[in-house]
Amino acid sequence: MGYRIGLNSLLLCAIVIGSIFSGCGEKKALSAEPTAGSWKPILLPSIQAIRLPPPPAENADQPRREIQELVSFQTQRTPQMETAINFWNVGAAIRWNEIAREAVAKNRTDPVMASRVYALLSVAQYDALIAAWNNKYFHHRLAPTKMDSNVNPFVTASLDPVYPSEHAAIAAASAAVLGYLYPRETAYFDNKAKEHTESRLWAGVNFRSDITSGEYLGREVADLVIKRARIDGADTVSVSDIPPGEGKWTSAPNAAQVFPSWGRVTPWLMASVTEFRAPPPPTFDSPTFNAALSEVRQTSDTRTPEQARIAALWVDGAGSYTPPGRWNKAAADLILKYRLNEVRAARVFALTNMAMMDAGIACWDTKFHYAVLRPSQADPAITTPVGLPNFPSYTSAHSTFSGAGAEVLGQLFPKEKSVLNSKAEEAGASRIYGGIHYRFDHEAGAAQGRAIAQLAIKRGQGDGSPR
Repeated sequence: MGYRIGLNSLLLCAIVIGSIFSGCGEKKALSAEPTAGSWKPILLPSIQAIRLPPPPAENADQPRREIQELVSFQTQRTPQMETAINFWNVGAAIRWNEIAREAVAKNRTDPVMASRVYALLSVAQYDALIAAWNNKYFHHRLAPTKMDSNVNPFVTASLDPVYPSEHAAIAAASAAVLGYLYPRETAYFDNKAKEHTESRLWAGVNFRSDITSGEYLGREVADLVIKRARIDGADTVSVSDIPPGEGKWTSAPNAAQVFPSWGRVTPWLMASVTEFRAPPPPTFDSPTFNAALSEVRQTSDTRTPEQARIAALWVDGAGSYTPPGRWNKAAADLILKYRLNEVRAARVFALTNMAMMDAGIACWDTKFHYAVLRPSQADPAITTPVGLPNFPSYTSAHSTFSGAGAEVLGQLFPKEKSVLNSKAEEAGASRIYGGIHYRFDHEAGAAQGRAIAQLAIKRGQGDGSPR
């Protein structure tokens, strides 16, 4: 029986994250991060904005009861508990970003709104961890196994102080933000958060008071993030009044324009969206425009199986993670590959997701400012096997999101830069292969995304984290 349980647990983890890093019953510790409590937060007014009361004194009754609880769990640990421990021990930020991607796909969330989901979630996670680390090194509470030799943790205890629990802070913050964004699924997110936090007790790596303090901290940060979300303009419903004219985009009959006011949503990094508006596109019916249109038509007429495959691969339409989610997944894969600790992982997600949300805002501002018609509107003989989104052509959202995502991740993981850039280029080219974008849409969009990424990179360089 023991052999079968162990084998099933290993198989589960292999399915979940492949061969990168299993975390199943691992005794390998990630690096400590003693300065993280001084890194610059995003929304918190200061690193000391949430000061927790001291944990229970070591010689008090409560710690003794908490130790007894952990010893009891380790003697009654079930295979189901071990599976949950292994699942969440892979990484709190990783798992909750995974849950967010699944929610985006399940709810058929539009790409720009999806970029907001990922950004709000990761900002809450990052700020919760900055506050958690500030408290960790203010209170310096030892791990349970260092207080009592009877505690035998199932996974390696943190090298950082354990109060408050970083896993509990992320679980509470994530469940609250996702519950705000998807209110019909609040109970599901709350149940996942409960399983997540309980898994740290089952594993013997946190005291109950570590968990409750982390949950409180996470909820406080989530409230701050949700307060900002309520006034960021994302829920504004409007219609863009585009004057008819030669070369102008027209909405599909009986179809709503897709977020025409998104260019006015509050950004994270940009001081002014117009500063990052793409330059004017080629004039309609000019030689440059006609050459770009001719390329799309030729591709449509002679589309190769490989071009069709790439176009289909990068569709990322309704029911998917969307283009920002694809880059969110790329961030998760790199965090696993390079085995970043929890606070560094949250930083990667926050910088990447903020850049992509701002890239979407700038892209939509550009789209509805110039209102460039789609290639198939200029030449109805052009086929669009991947569908035709109901918003203007210039700039390409795929290219803008991908330019931003690849540029930030390439800075954070320099050994991966060329691979990331190749993927971003393929993402942009896929929309030409699909007949829905001109090459100038792609090139200007990629440049737009890269420019906005520099804001995230600059922020990261000045946030106080070690290089």
